[in-house]
Amino acid sequence: MNKTGFAYKNIVLNTEFNKYLVEHPEVADKIPDNALVVLLPENDPGLCRKNLALARHHREKGQAVVHVRIKKLASPPKSRLVQPRLKIAL
Repeated sequence: MNKTGFAYKNIVLNTEFNKYLVEHPEVADKIPDNALVVLLPENDPGLCRKNLALARHHREKGQAVVHVRIKKLASPPKSRLVQPRLKIAL
């Protein structure tokens, strides 16, 4: 997989993890200040390895590291729109 693919997957994981933290502030409270959070999707070993390597490279001396193991992402929700109607204006 190329850098763009890894970046896209990490953007999705980060977005979902941020949503999770908003819904579960008690989890956010457990993460130390200035910690390096490493998202490790168990269903994507290549991305796990890449994220671990990036974490090793970017970790600051003495910085706490939090590994977040993610079983998988649920299917994205369907649209919440109810019977939308289009009107085309020319």
